[in-house]
Amino acid sequence: MIRMDDHKSHTHSPPSDLVQIPIVWRYELLRYLRSKRLYASLAITVIVLALLYALPPLLRQPYSGTDTRAEVTVVDLSYLGLPPGTVPFESIGLLNRTGVHTDTLVLYKNGVQYPKGPTTWLLAGDEGAPRISIAGISVLLFFAENVTGDSITATYDWSIPVQEFDSLFLNFANILVIICATFFGADSVVGEFQNRTGYLMFPNPLKREVLFAGKFAASITAGAIVVGLFYAGVVVLSLVTAGGLDDDFATSFGFAVEYLLAAMAIAYLISSVLKGSTGATVLTFFMFIMILPIVDSVSIFSGVKIEGSVTFAAGVIVYILSDPYPVDSSQSVAGFTFSNFYPDPALAAITMFVYAAAALLIALLLFKRKQLAG
Repeated sequence: MIRMDDHKSHTHSPPSDLVQIPIVWRYELLRYLRSKRLYASLAITVIVLALLYALPPLLRQPYSGTDTRAEVTVVDLSYLGLPPGTVPFESIGLLNRTGVHTDTLVLYKNGVQYPKGPTTWLLAGDEGAPRISIAGISVLLFFAENVTGDSITATYDWSIPVQEFDSLFLNFANILVIICATFFGADSVVGEFQNRTGYLMFPNPLKREVLFAGKFAASITAGAIVVGLFYAGVVVLSLVTAGGLDDDFATSFGFAVEYLLAAMAIAYLISSVLKGSTGATVLTFFMFIMILPIVDSVSIFSGVKIEGSVTFAAGVIVYILSDPYPVDSSQSVAGFTFSNFYPDPALAAITMFVYAAAALLIALLLFKRKQLAG
């Protein structure tokens, strides 16, 4: 005889939505591992890091070195409109080399070593010298006498500045995000319908919202692993080669992750609209590599700043390292006006968030309404 209490004790209810999402997330990650997409993305990351690091020295552009008696451009203060005698320095020199180790700087006047001191020359910021900073100028020299008619040369050690070194690598960050969105997002939704795996998934007591959330979480996780490895590699190389890390490096990483969210959401939207994995993959890749950048380039000739473009906003990933942050500018050439626009960091963050939220919401609605055919 079977008692009702015994029957109830063996009845199992399906796990809650919050429990199911991590399960879907785990199995989606395993799918990426089985398809070797994650391995391929990590391999691309390592290869690109190695190439970006090795190519400059191979092309005779080392990260450090010694310049011997390089010419110093000297500008007489009188050319700047300052009457003689108003300041204790008569001429100024600009050493156009970034990353100079000023403690190794030795000047020569007409081939003879020119000792440093208040009666000869001082660096900007030295005691007795003005504290002046000029963007793009590593060393500013003040001379106590008029040396405009003399040959001033210098010997010094130098190394690549941290900001310049980090920017060399982070120019690839945008492309890496696009690769991740293509690999891990472009066919995530459409694949369930094209490969007929939906016949196995949809009859289960699993809400489509749960399936969508778990798949998107897995896509973001895989992309974050790849992007995180790239940034970690840059950190190691920057510390070893440039001796430090840019102050805004962590902010750049935050913008890269936000761009990954926006790009992945758009990839899911494309995947929800199209009917084939190949078309979704191709469209996702060219959407970010070609179509949207072409739209952005219109602003160069039209003079209209396209703040609402997600690819334009993503430029902040690299520009945030600039000190000072670049400002918009225009120039006229042969009667044509060309404009250079740079994304505002705050607006860029808002733009990428709006794209991510809107694309995800629309993609989810389409996914819930989409039906298996055939």
